[in-house]
Amino acid sequence: MRGNFYYKKIGETIIHNRKKAKLTQEKLALLSDVDRSYLAEVERGKANPSMKFLKKISKTLKIKVGKLLKDV
Repeated sequence: MRGNFYYKKIGETIIHNRKKAKLTQEKLALLSDVDRSYLAEVERGKANPSMKFLKKISKTLKIKVGKLLKDV
């Protein structure tokens, strides 16, 4: 159960920063070179994102990986 909480917090942080950057899931996935359906799973807290995935997302959002993990 604890893992799900962490995944959900990471997903919420990605959603917040994605919307702040005015990007859709599709656009963020395209710019980050990640699968859109996997991004959707991560945003819903249903997947455990790798550091490689988080680095790609953070680079596109122009934030540090630590910011994605801040509330975890």
